[in-house]
Amino acid sequence: MVGAVIKWFASPSTMPQGLTWDGKTLWHCDLGSDTIYQLNPITGAVIRLFASPDTDPRGLTWDGKTLWVATGNLNRIYQLETH
Repeated sequence: MVGAVIKWFASPSTMPQGLTWDGKTLWHCDLGSDTIYQLNPITGAVIRLFASPDTDPRGLTWDGKTLWVATGNLNRIYQLETH
């Protein structure tokens, strides 16, 4: 069935917004805490976390080298170093 749930785990935050895949891990941003999380895709465990460069993070994407986050407070898009 199209759209059938394959797997799920609880979000580490209360207001999940964006999610992206970097080829090894998941990245997730949270609107309530203005935090960006790196997650283990098998367990959902937080690998690391850091503050968003601006409040109101809404979306994430991975370009193959770096992480990008779009925020609503200042209507900016940031390219982030993750190493």
